[in-house]
Amino acid sequence: MKTFSRLICVLLFAGSAFAQSQLPPCQGGSPSRWTNCTGRWLNNNGDKYEGEWRDGKPNGQGVQTFASGETYTGAWRDGKYEGQGTISAVNGSVMSQGIWAANQLVRPTNTGNSQLTEAQRLENERKVAQLEEERARLTKERERLDAEKLQREQAKQTARISIQASASLPDAFGEVTLTVRTNADTSSFKINGDELGGKADGAYTAKRVARAGQETKFTLVARDLYGNTDTKVITVSRSLEEVKDSFSQLNAANLRPQRPRDAVAIIIGIQDYLRVPKAEFAKDDALAFYDYALRLGLKPDNITMLLDSQADDVSMLKAFKNWLPVRVNKDKTDVYVFFSGHGLPSEDGKLYLLPYGVDKDLLERTAVAQKEIVNLLQSARPKSVTMFIDSCYSGQTRGGATLLASARPLNIKVQESAYPENFTVMSASAASQISSSSPDLKHGIFSYYLMKGLEGEADDSKEGTITIGKLQNYLSEKVARFAMKMNRTQEPQLIGDSARVLVSK
Repeated sequence: MKTFSRLICVLLFAGSAFAQSQLPPCQGGSPSRWTNCTGRWLNNNGDKYEGEWRDGKPNGQGVQTFASGETYTGAWRDGKYEGQGTISAVNGSVMSQGIWAANQLVRPTNTGNSQLTEAQRLENERKVAQLEEERARLTKERERLDAEKLQREQAKQTARISIQASASLPDAFGEVTLTVRTNADTSSFKINGDELGGKADGAYTAKRVARAGQETKFTLVARDLYGNTDTKVITVSRSLEEVKDSFSQLNAANLRPQRPRDAVAIIIGIQDYLRVPKAEFAKDDALAFYDYALRLGLKPDNITMLLDSQADDVSMLKAFKNWLPVRVNKDKTDVYVFFSGHGLPSEDGKLYLLPYGVDKDLLERTAVAQKEIVNLLQSARPKSVTMFIDSCYSGQTRGGATLLASARPLNIKVQESAYPENFTVMSASAASQISSSSPDLKHGIFSYYLMKGLEGEADDSKEGTITIGKLQNYLSEKVARFAMKMNRTQEPQLIGDSARVLVSK
């Protein structure tokens, strides 16, 4: 038997199947979208259906006309003969008539029940009863759904749309995420006039950029299906913050340990002075350099360190005059001197390293002349002397404050510059410049990059060897660039042999 489920249909037109049908005509599109309407479809083999549709299938009353001219007129459910129906021949004579279930004639009316076996009769009656029960259930279900739909429609018409929205904090690029929820099915949603369209759940997530250094307002406007609107304004503040550079901490482990050598070191760091302003981070410079001295091949017994109050004028002179000579093998021992603290020239241009207890009114009595230190080093007759001096002679502190109230102008001319031939002196700045420190580095700029250079950063050729010349080139670039960020000029100075090797392969 031919049924509608066998048809592969193409759309002809939408229309009413029967004059008595109360359903509207089906409107275009795929038949799978037709529901609660009447329409006509034609198969490419000539079969056609005209009648009522629901949920994309023939449901209700309809007529199927086969290409042969025969017709089925009657009830349908889910695309199958279901209920009272008649199959007629081309000439109009009735071929089959009665109650149908799932395309099967279960209760004929054009033949007597005597033609059916008792089992067939009982089965047909069971199917008919089942069909009636299902129809009753579907009727109640449809009534319930219609009532709920009416209730929802009434609620929508009386409810007012409202917006709930939040914005995330701006990220590094100023981007914020706007999260929006409405209590209704929206037909339109706009952010600052940009249309995002309607959504059944009224939920939106959008990314926008908040302008730097000011408040940015986002105006949200939502409209529901009934034309009701709601407006909400979200304000996002984005501060214009200065982005600070990040710096790696000093790590002496990056300096490859050198072979033990015949060498001694005097390390001095004075931060908290007794009578003059402090030298920021000078003590930290000295403590850090101690570990680098060990990895340069020095033994702990051959290193002496004077910090803050330990570095008074007497202790400093005794270190160079008494402690040092007994550890120097003449013409064989390398000597290293590291000083981080204040320096100052006298009126006649002599250079002084300021010990812990220096007095501003008795500079020549309470300070240690750099020339005197050089003479004591030279008298010990070492093989070489390498001095790292993180101090300035400009009359100012590392932070730029006046060191002494009676300090002379910053362009003072320093007269001392001669050193013995086997001396190499690396100082933090020129005579009239400030030797600066940095809270970001937590060290003097010169000391920080001196030790970073020894870690390997000064080895620009990556040969595994660091000479005085390589280290000076590295310091000149790094220290000068960092000082420029502080609106200062600082140029490390070198006196001595640039070819001397500090770190070897």
